[in-house]
Amino acid sequence: MVFATSFAHAATGSTRAQLRETLRRKREELPQRTQRDAALDDALERELRVLHARCIGAYCASRGEYDALRVLARVGAGLGWPWRIALPVVQPAVRGMRFCAWAPGQALREGPYGIAQPADCGTEVEPDVLLVPCVGFAEDGLRLGYGGGYYDRYLEHRPQVLTVGLAYDACRIEGLAAQAHDRPLDLVLTETRRYQRAASNR
Repeated sequence: MVFATSFAHAATGSTRAQLRETLRRKREELPQRTQRDAALDDALERELRVLHARCIGAYCASRGEYDALRVLARVGAGLGWPWRIALPVVQPAVRGMRFCAWAPGQALREGPYGIAQPADCGTEVEPDVLLVPCVGFAEDGLRLGYGGGYYDRYLEHRPQVLTVGLAYDACRIEGLAAQAHDRPLDLVLTETRRYQRAASNR
């Protein structure tokens, strides 16, 4: 599938808040969105089939994010469920999050920031692979999120977790400067590209 050309957004001259607003708008206005999602589905499925994961952390898509759950569920069922799925439960009071086991069909409820989360966190788990939504990303694995720092704090003491960012080409950023708390992603998948950070930089 050939998509309209997307150019990287320059970070120079913009604050992170301005970048977030610009990239969220670009994501919401993406042409060929159905086709782009299908291409990302294929890219994620290829990745899932070669991962040796016991537990994969995912997310409930919101605000125009790519929805990874449908592919995760389909491939998991096809492979006989070699992994568990975990979804984040955000804890704003302590600015943290934990992951709870979840299976397709189990109830969800609206959580903080309007993001769905498991209605009942019966089992808290630790993912060994984490699918991470991106507002924006750089080729070196730097991620622009919503500014809350929840993923960075969660990953701070979990260097063994493999992180896979999911984004669209239009959300690539050039010149994004790292901040002290940033935890770069190991891999970023878009509808046309696969960006992998060198193992020596993990």
